[in-house]
Amino acid sequence: MSSTNITYVDNPSPGYKEKACSIFYKCPSPGIWISETFPIVTWLPKYNLTWLWSDFISGITVGCIVVPQGMAYAKLVGLPAQYGLYTSFVGVAIYPFVGTSKDINIGTTAIQALFLGQIFGNIQQMPQFQSGQWSPEMFAATMSLFAGLITLALSIFRLGILFNFICHPAISGFMAGSAITIVISQLGKILGVHVSTIDAPYMIFGNTIKGLPHASIDALIGILSLVWLYGIKYLTGYLIKRYPQHKRKLAYFNMSRNIMVLIFTTFLSWLINHFGHYVESPFTILGPVPPGFQNMRVPKLDTEFIEYVFPNFPSMVVLLIMEHCSIASSLGQTSDYRINVNQEILTIGLANIFGSFFSAFPATGSFCRSAVANKSGAKTPVNNMVVAIIVILALYALTPAFEFIPNPSLAAVIAHAVTDLIVGPSVWRRFWNIHPSELLIFGCAFLISLFARLDISIYVAVGLSIIVQLYRTARPRYAVLGRMDSESIQKKYTSEKSALQSEIDAVVHCKFFSFTHPMMGQYIVPIAPGVVAFQPRDNIVFENSTMLTEKLMDEIQRTTRRGKPLAEKLGDRLWNDAGEPKQGDKKPLLHAVIMDMTCVNQMDYSAIHAIKAIANQAERYSGRPVSWYFVLNDSFSVRNCLLFGGFGTQERKPGAPFRSNLKNRKEDNNEVTDNNSDDGQRSIDKDGNIAENTEIFQVENIHNDNSRRPSFKKKQSTLLYNNNINNSIISGTLDDVIEPCINGTRVDDIYPYFFFNMSDAAVAACTRHAIPEEQVSPSSVLVTSCLDEEKKIEKQ
Repeated sequence: MSSTNITYVDNPSPGYKEKACSIFYKCPSPGIWISETFPIVTWLPKYNLTWLWSDFISGITVGCIVVPQGMAYAKLVGLPAQYGLYTSFVGVAIYPFVGTSKDINIGTTAIQALFLGQIFGNIQQMPQFQSGQWSPEMFAATMSLFAGLITLALSIFRLGILFNFICHPAISGFMAGSAITIVISQLGKILGVHVSTIDAPYMIFGNTIKGLPHASIDALIGILSLVWLYGIKYLTGYLIKRYPQHKRKLAYFNMSRNIMVLIFTTFLSWLINHFGHYVESPFTILGPVPPGFQNMRVPKLDTEFIEYVFPNFPSMVVLLIMEHCSIASSLGQTSDYRINVNQEILTIGLANIFGSFFSAFPATGSFCRSAVANKSGAKTPVNNMVVAIIVILALYALTPAFEFIPNPSLAAVIAHAVTDLIVGPSVWRRFWNIHPSELLIFGCAFLISLFARLDISIYVAVGLSIIVQLYRTARPRYAVLGRMDSESIQKKYTSEKSALQSEIDAVVHCKFFSFTHPMMGQYIVPIAPGVVAFQPRDNIVFENSTMLTEKLMDEIQRTTRRGKPLAEKLGDRLWNDAGEPKQGDKKPLLHAVIMDMTCVNQMDYSAIHAIKAIANQAERYSGRPVSWYFVLNDSFSVRNCLLFGGFGTQERKPGAPFRSNLKNRKEDNNEVTDNNSDDGQRSIDKDGNIAENTEIFQVENIHNDNSRRPSFKKKQSTLLYNNNINNSIISGTLDDVIEPCINGTRVDDIYPYFFFNMSDAAVAACTRHAIPEEQVSPSSVLVTSCLDEEKKIEKQ
C-alpha cells in the first residue's frame, strides 16, 4: 500500500498581547524617525554635480514662472501682488527639508486663489473691513495659520488615508470646473470689462458679454498676450515633431513664454507711461510693489474675524490636500518614486504655519509648476532652493519694474495656465466606458463648480462616490461554481477505475468556473449531485451579508429538493409554502455546501450570524445534516469568524447550532498533541475526528486509513477511504511548515472543513459522510458517492 505524508497546520490569529507587542516593535527608532520626518538626510549625502546642474536648470525654469504666477494669483484673491511673492517663497524654502517628491513646488495655485477670492470678496463687504478693523494682511495670515495648524494635526495623527476617499473622477471634474471658473473670472480683465467677480460663474460670464461694447484698451493687450501664449505653445509643439533633434531647446523656449510675454508687455507699458507723460496710465497696471518682506511679523488674530471665517476652514484644508497630493502622487507614478501622503501633508502644514509670519496666504503644491519641474529634469527637491533665491531677487531687485506690469497680461497668464486642467470628451468617454457612475461623479463635480462654490462641488462628488461605493458593497458580485472536465480527463479516469473513484479523480484534475462565465459557462456542469459551490466576490459584512445568504439559499432551493414532503393539509403548512408541491421532483437532496472564500478578506459578526442562520435553514429544508466546506485565504478575520461560528469542526448537538471552535481551542490542541503515550490504535472518523484506534507518536505523526485531517474531538467511528497516510500536526511555526513542503509533504489545514484550494474541498464534499458502522472493516477501502447514500437513506 502506498503512503502519503500530510502535514496539518494551524493558523491562529495573534492574541492581544502579541498585537500590543507588535505595535510597540513597529514604533520607529530615533534614527528612523529623523529620516522619515526629514528625508533630506537620506539623499543629501549622495548628492553630486550632475544632480546639481539638473536642479539648477529646473529651478531657473520654474523660477521664471513662479514670479508672474505668484503676483497674478494674489490679484485673483484680491490681495496686493507682493503677497503672492511671500507665499511663493516660504513653501519652496521649507519643502527640500521635509518633502518626499522631487518635483513639487509649494506656493500659490489658481484653484486655492479662486476659493480664497470668493471668501475675501465677502469680507470686503463687511463693515469691519471697510472701517479698517480687518485688513488684507490679517486675512492672509489668519487663513494661512489655521490651514497650517489643521493640516499639521492631520499629519501627526496619520489621517492622510482620508485622501484616498476622493476618487479620480471627482478630482478631474472639480479641476475642470474650477479651471473654467477661473477663465471666466479673468475674461473681464482680458477684455477690459469691469465686472464683479464674487458672483456665480455664469453671472460673471453674462455680465462680461453685456459689457463688451464698453471694453477699454486693455482688451488689445489681453488678446495679444493670449495670442502669444497659445501661438508659442502650438508652434513649439509642431516644431518639436518636425525637428526632434532640437526638442530640448524648443521645450525650454516654450516654458519661458509666460515670463517673455510679461517682460515684453511690461517694457512696452513703461515706454508708454514714461514718454507719454500720462497723469494716469491709459490701461490698468499693477501699481507700486513694496520691496522685501515688509509685512513679516507675528500674525495678529482677531476673535470676531476667526469666528466669521471658521466655517471655511474644512473646505480650505480639503482643497489644499487634494490639490497637493493629487499632483504629487501623479508625478511620483510617472517618475517611478513613491510619496508619503502624511509627510506631504506635514509639508503643507509647516509651509503655511511659517508663511503666516510672512503674511502669506494659504499655499499648496502647484499643478503647473510641479509639472514644469518634472519636464525640465528636476533630480531632487534642491530645485526649490533655486526657486526661493529667484523669488528673493525678484522681491529686492525687480519690484520697480513690477509697477508697470499690465493687468490684462497677468489675467492672460492665469487663464492660459489653467486651461490644461480642462478635460475634453475623450476623457468623458473613458469614464463612461468604465462605468456610468464614474461619469456621473465627474459631471456633478464639474457642473456644481460652475454654478456654486468650489467646496460644495467637491463635497457633493465625494459624497456621491461614497454612496456608489456603499451600494457596490451592499450588492456585491457572487458566483455559483461548477466544474469543467476536458474530454481527455473523462476518458482517462472512466476507463481505468471504478465509476465513483473516477468521478473523484476527475474532480481533482478539473477546473472550476462560474456558470455565468462569458466564455466557459456553457461547458460548466455541477460539481456533484447535492453539492452547491458558492463564491462571494467581496468582503462579507453587515451591509451585504443578508443579500449574499439569500442568494445562496435561492441557489440551494433551485438545484436541490426538499427533504421532507409538505404537509397534506394546507393549514399545516407555512404561509410561504402554501402552494402545491411539485410532483416527481428528481432533484437531489442537499448534502454539502462549498464556500469559496478566497475573495473574502473581512467578515464581521453580522456576516457569521447570517451564515449560521442560512446553515440551519438549509438543514431544515433538506431534512438532514449538511456539511459546509470553506476554501480560505490567509485572512485572520475570516478564519476567526468561521471558527467562532463552529464551522471548523462543525461539532454540534442534535437540533442545536454549531459550537464555537475558539473557546477551548488551546486546550483542544493540547489534547491532540499531548496524548503521545497512548498505545491503542486510533483512526479518523467520517467527520475527520481522531478516534480511539489512531496512534500518535512522539514526533506527532498519525498513521491512519483516512485522507481527512485530524480534529480535536476523540470518539469511536468508522474509516472513510484511501490508504495509509502519515499525518503531522503542526501549530503555525514557519520552519515546521516549510520543511515538509520542501520534502514533498502535502500541507492541509488542521481543521477538517477548511481547505487551501477548491479541488480538495470538492473531493471532500463528494465523499460519503455516513456509513453504518457494521458495514465497515478496519482494513477495507470504502468510498460511496453521495447519490448512492441518498438512495440508501430513502429506502430506510
